[in-house]
Amino acid sequence: MPEVFGVAVFGCGGVSTGHFSAYAANPRARLVVAVDVRPELAQAAARRWGAERWYTSAEEALRDPDIQIADLCLPHHLHAPIAIQAANAGKHVFVEKPIANTLDEADAMIAACRDHGVMLMVDQTKRYQNRHRKIKEILDAGYVGEPVLVRGAYLQDIAYAWQHMEPERLKGYWKHDGVISGIGIHALDLLRWLVGEVVEVQALASMSGLIDPQRKTEDSGHVLLRFANGCIGEVTVSYVLKTPHLGASWDVMPIEIYGRNGSVRMDEHDAITVASDKIEGAPGVGTFQIQTRPQVGAAPLPAEGMAGAIEHLLDCVQTGTQPLTHGEDARASLELVEAAYRSIEEKSAIRLPLQSAAMATGAGGTR
Repeated sequence: MPEVFGVAVFGCGGVSTGHFSAYAANPRARLVVAVDVRPELAQAAARRWGAERWYTSAEEALRDPDIQIADLCLPHHLHAPIAIQAANAGKHVFVEKPIANTLDEADAMIAACRDHGVMLMVDQTKRYQNRHRKIKEILDAGYVGEPVLVRGAYLQDIAYAWQHMEPERLKGYWKHDGVISGIGIHALDLLRWLVGEVVEVQALASMSGLIDPQRKTEDSGHVLLRFANGCIGEVTVSYVLKTPHLGASWDVMPIEIYGRNGSVRMDEHDAITVASDKIEGAPGVGTFQIQTRPQVGAAPLPAEGMAGAIEHLLDCVQTGTQPLTHGEDARASLELVEAAYRSIEEKSAIRLPLQSAAMATGAGGTR
């Protein structure tokens, strides 16, 4: 019989809905606690999703002996302190992306989980989507070969949603971060997973004012990448692209990967086209296309997105195996975001690895 794990969800705002619903639908998860400093949100979440109790204090929740997994749906600056508290309490940690605000915070989280023998997994959800799993399968099968050039994007139009957001929600956090850290980290993480590690980053960004003239963070950006294997690539991200498709769907992530044997391309509608000289029976380069949505009557696809990530989380906790998006791996994706912002500030290419703030300042010094 599969083991059932007690879960506490910390933070009951908008992003928590996907977490709560995935746990509620998974027979291996037991929703024990909903936690939020706002009692009305904690109580409402517990009632809606069937959590057994609710708290307004992380310390109180972490003393609960029925909890094995602490799921953090919190503002970014709270990831490190609450994750470290959870590790100290002997709880496994599942945290929303990015792992933390800084590499030093990420290092502290990784160390705390390692020292207390608990798992740290970061919700880089795009790796758990079936369309991206399919691209990974195609690459692993050798159709593309050694990558030469890659292009990735994450394209949105959030202006209407922002302008019609409830005032109370706008007072708190809702995509106030820049587009490179907000959604660009997903595209950067995917290319790391699909192509390999990065050794150099260069970036440009702009602020259009189309979302809100008061916003002070970039809403469009280009990030150029040089990979350790010699491949070069680019990631394009935006919150302000005016087209109905991008306003109606915030999950548009076209990808193109060209290699020595062929290419794989996923368009804005998730159709995947493979071209390869490895396709048998084709003179020269042959092609085939994959539709990522199954035909009516076909076997259901594996759980994906948040449900897939949480299924993987529970598998790893049960078997004691390292998750795909473990702490060190998520730190490497955060490093690309930090390098992109450093490149924008310094107007130059940035080599990796980055020097951490602690190393840059020295004891009592300033950078």
